[in-house]
Amino acid sequence: MTVPIEAIYSRNRFPSGPSLLFLLLYTPLGIVLLLLRLFISLQLFLAASVLPHNTIIRRIVLRALYSVLGLVVREEALENRDTSCRIISTNHITPFDHLAVSIVLPCVTPSVYDLPGALSTLLCYHDLGVTQGREVLRFNARTFLSDANSPPLLLHPEGATTSGTLALMKYGTWAFELNGSVLVAGIRVWRLPLLPVAPSILGASWAADLCFMLFSPVTVFTIRYIGKMKRGESETSEEFAARVQVATAVALSVKTSNHTVADKVEYMKRLAREAAAAANPMLSPEVHRMAQQVQEVLPHISLEQIKRDLVHTQNVDLTITNFLEGNVPEPVPEPRPITPSQSPPGPSVHSVVTASSSTPFAMQSHGASLTSNAFKATSEGGTPPGGMSNASVALSTAAKSFGKSASDRMTSFQTRKAQLIENARRKYIEKHGLQIPGYNC
Repeated sequence: MTVPIEAIYSRNRFPSGPSLLFLLLYTPLGIVLLLLRLFISLQLFLAASVLPHNTIIRRIVLRALYSVLGLVVREEALENRDTSCRIISTNHITPFDHLAVSIVLPCVTPSVYDLPGALSTLLCYHDLGVTQGREVLRFNARTFLSDANSPPLLLHPEGATTSGTLALMKYGTWAFELNGSVLVAGIRVWRLPLLPVAPSILGASWAADLCFMLFSPVTVFTIRYIGKMKRGESETSEEFAARVQVATAVALSVKTSNHTVADKVEYMKRLAREAAAAANPMLSPEVHRMAQQVQEVLPHISLEQIKRDLVHTQNVDLTITNFLEGNVPEPVPEPRPITPSQSPPGPSVHSVVTASSSTPFAMQSHGASLTSNAFKATSEGGTPPGGMSNASVALSTAAKSFGKSASDRMTSFQTRKAQLIENARRKYIEKHGLQIPGYNC
């Protein structure tokens, strides 16, 4: 069964139900703890700057200071740990996974940030030219691994963070093209059940994840060593990556998926579009689609005006009727000029709108019902109001004479409006080459 992409990531930072009440009660203490830990982090920076990089005392001091900051690391299956491997592969849950691994196993990870040298050393980053392209990254990584005095290279083949609770993303291949053997490990992140603040959520920045890690009482990283895995002689990098992914998923009791980093990016873009459409309905793809349908019938009306009316009506036919009868919030602009090569135009829709806007409400209601009846009659192959047949509809809708009474003028208006609708319908049918039984076939 395929795991849906939305199930792989956490979208809500805070819990629901009774846990939310405990979180609200803990918030004042959490803020104080956050401020204290920020000051302690300065001591962490000084300790990392003074002590030599690859020494036991440095690791002990850093581990103690990280524990004060609430970052605790546990190890499982130590018998599978192999320090001879130059590459370490783990799944990815938070931006601080490499810090947890570096506490118990000295290593560095490729840096994606432009940080000063001392800060990069503190955060166990190493510049390998990630932003310069994949080929530059491969070359720099091979050069780095060829130095026997350099620490192991920690890589996250998933390429992006997940919730780590349901499934792993598809492992990339470049991490398994650098060396024939890899130390594979899995990471789990645990927080107090009464305060289950998500370690990382979809679209969150590393600064937000850091603040919530300092806010939480404790964040436990459990590193489970799976062991050293070698690439077979006839095994491709894709097959080796899939085998490592399956081994990691089994060790963590989660599933595998074929979703990649590109799928995550597209999913985030879709969520952003949906959020923008919810904030501004005129940006909705459905409204845009309906607006294009209306503009095919009324090409002189701008999409912006059509969308503004569709937001309220949510109906193509009703919006067309509103523009023909003048029931729009803004005046309809004059139609586009017609070239001399075209046939002489009849009265514009703007004149119909002006005439309709001066009629009483009861007459407009009657006109709306007649308009809908005209659509219904023509779509069923019948005769439009006013005695017009489909074959005898004229392009000109000008009245032959001005009615002497109000009822005659209203009848003339309704007849010309039905002509306009029928003309628009015929143009739409001819434009798209439709074959409608009882109408043109």
